[in-house]
Amino acid sequence: MKRARSLLLDASGAVADLGVLIPIAAALVILNGFDAGTILIGVGALYLIAGVYFRVPVPVQPIKAASAIAIAAGLAPPHLAAAAVLIGIILMVIGLTDSTRFVTAIFALPLVRGVQLGVGLILVNAALGLGGDTAGLWFFLVSGAIALALIGAGFYRVQVPLALIVVLGGVTFGLLSGAGVEWHSSLWRPDVSFSALQPATLWGALFLLVIPQIPLTLGNAVVAVVDVERRYFGDRAERVDPRAICISAGTANLAAGLLTGMPMCHGSGGLTAHYRAGARTFRMNLLIGGVLLGLGLFFSATAFGLLALIPLAVLAGLLAFTGTVHAFLVADLRGYELLVALAMGLIGLATTNLAISLAVGMSMYWPVRWTVPSLLGQEA
Repeated sequence: MKRARSLLLDASGAVADLGVLIPIAAALVILNGFDAGTILIGVGALYLIAGVYFRVPVPVQPIKAASAIAIAAGLAPPHLAAAAVLIGIILMVIGLTDSTRFVTAIFALPLVRGVQLGVGLILVNAALGLGGDTAGLWFFLVSGAIALALIGAGFYRVQVPLALIVVLGGVTFGLLSGAGVEWHSSLWRPDVSFSALQPATLWGALFLLVIPQIPLTLGNAVVAVVDVERRYFGDRAERVDPRAICISAGTANLAAGLLTGMPMCHGSGGLTAHYRAGARTFRMNLLIGGVLLGLGLFFSATAFGLLALIPLAVLAGLLAFTGTVHAFLVADLRGYELLVALAMGLIGLATTNLAISLAVGMSMYWPVRWTVPSLLGQEA
């Protein structure tokens, strides 16, 4: 019975981050022309490999800043795939040369918390806008109730697979409400054109997509995710270090880019969602990774039809839950360090650009760290 309950909680944690994955991936498929199977296979494979290697729950998310720019600008798949290749190379170089010690030194804890707060506030704001202009009172009531229930269950450690129940309930509601879904087997066919490697495409992706993304990736998907893994899992997360995370995400992005796929990262917000919804073992990665990989391999043309059965109110609730609990990571700061993090979070929310937020945070933190360390509770 105890083993079955643990498995259900891992399954609940596994679906908790769908509120981030589905909207971004669906937009890339519908608006930018990405292949759904390639996206699902990339995410599923990285979930599986990361779980087997790290032996603790490890998140996989779309790279948000570059993806958002690509969606807003209507870029063709090769451009975002080129960004994935370049990001993969940068992360691999950092990991293989062990430059992560320099990266870790730059991103002090208040800066990490500021990035996490910014991510949390942006996710909550995105949840509020997920219903679009047509969202009515019921949308906000349902999504708000889901978010509050998940937040309460997570903070009070209620041993109920609530996120799993919510997602399955949403799919059931979609079916009962008569939502049509096209569902048939179709084997995935990889795109081996390597169109992302054209010099002009790589050059354009570097300035438009990669430069705005790299500071966020290093702050939130390398340093911050290691911080949160150690916070949640202690010594069990001994394999999770900045070097290994860089190599993991770097390899995945190189492969995704060469197959014209979506760039990915190990975002710390995803880990918070998985953990607070019940995930405690790497079986979570095997569950969600196996499902996504299977959908991509064998139902590549229609997989998003099934995922689209989940109502937007449910996805918004999951997104608001993730953002709220992630923002609360800032609660362990005090004094000037808390002020820095709060300023970063508010700037991130106002601009939706965490690179700007990070630059402001560094300008507030490091001059004080060098000149008035006592303000940070440190000796000169």
